[in-house]
Amino acid sequence: MSRKPGSTSASAGAPAISTEDMCPVCKTMRYLNKDMEFLINPECYHSMCVNCVNRLFNDGPNQCPYAGCHRTLRRKGFRSAFFGDLAVEREVDIRRRVAAVFNQVEDDFETLDDYNNYLQMVEDLTFDLVNGSDARRRQAEATLQQWEAEHRAEIERNRRAGRDADDAARRRIAAEREAARQRRVDALREAEQEKLDRARSREAELDSLASAGPDSASRVQLKRRGGQVAAQRALDAAVGAAEAASGGASGGGGAGGASGVGGASDVGRLSIRGLKEKKKPAASEGPYDPFGGLEFTPSRYRVLPGVHTHPGIEKYKSDPAHVTGGYDFDDYTARAMFEAFAGLAVFVEDEKEVGVGLSASEVTAISAGIAAVGDKMDLD
Repeated sequence: MSRKPGSTSASAGAPAISTEDMCPVCKTMRYLNKDMEFLINPECYHSMCVNCVNRLFNDGPNQCPYAGCHRTLRRKGFRSAFFGDLAVEREVDIRRRVAAVFNQVEDDFETLDDYNNYLQMVEDLTFDLVNGSDARRRQAEATLQQWEAEHRAEIERNRRAGRDADDAARRRIAAEREAARQRRVDALREAEQEKLDRARSREAELDSLASAGPDSASRVQLKRRGGQVAAQRALDAAVGAAEAASGGASGGGGAGGASGVGGASDVGRLSIRGLKEKKKPAASEGPYDPFGGLEFTPSRYRVLPGVHTHPGIEKYKSDPAHVTGGYDFDDYTARAMFEAFAGLAVFVEDEKEVGVGLSASEVTAISAGIAAVGDKMDLD
């Protein structure tokens, strides 16, 4: 079977060509030239490849090759786009240009409202330059040029102040980095000095061992052991206590044998005083109760399953909309009984007088104790 030239299978193998991969002027594709680079000019933001830019504008200013664009472009004005969307690139350039002219800060105004009005005016002007019609764009451009001409001295002063602030910030950041680097160098130097001091101390000890006699060598060895001396003394004290306990048991063994009190299991047993008694693990108290032993079985009444009925719920027991979902009517009965008995033996007036959680007898006892003690307090 023959295939049509316009069939899907024939067109599926060819890659789609987008405007970003082809120069609009010379129609060169990026597929054929991997190193092809596109440039734009802020005058009209029309992109073209580097070869077209060099061919058209190396000899001097020339008109933009795009149809309908009558802007005169120069070679030095072309640059690479930072953003993929040229509309965003154009808006960023316009905002940067407006910010260079309207560069006043809050300290230049008397009140905060004046500064906010100034920012609103700048934003309206920027919006007209970016998204306004041709008439509003020309008016905003004229306003921008007029402001720049009238406030040239203030703009230059603020620009110098901004540069000074940027320089001060860069110097502060550089000073902080240098201080951090110096701290790291000092820490490394201290660690190296400590290592050298330990090496020198070790060499001094070895030299003293080599030049001194046996007594001095033993003292140096004890000094190097340091913390092991206390542990050795504790061990010697424990051994002495064990020997004393063993000797006491042997001396009392004869008397015990004579009186018949001592047992054969105590003979030869080593006991050390001062050891902690080993605690036996606590016996298991059964499964964990999340309610802490709270009893939910009602004490004032008893609910029998299927016994308590009410005419209002009888018709729902045969309704599939209630029964199919697994609803238990005994739960409804239990809840109704609980709500009915929940308020019994609760007297609001008594709780207002004596307080919640205290009975009348407890309040009477507390009042009698306070009256007996009075307002005096004995201090030790």
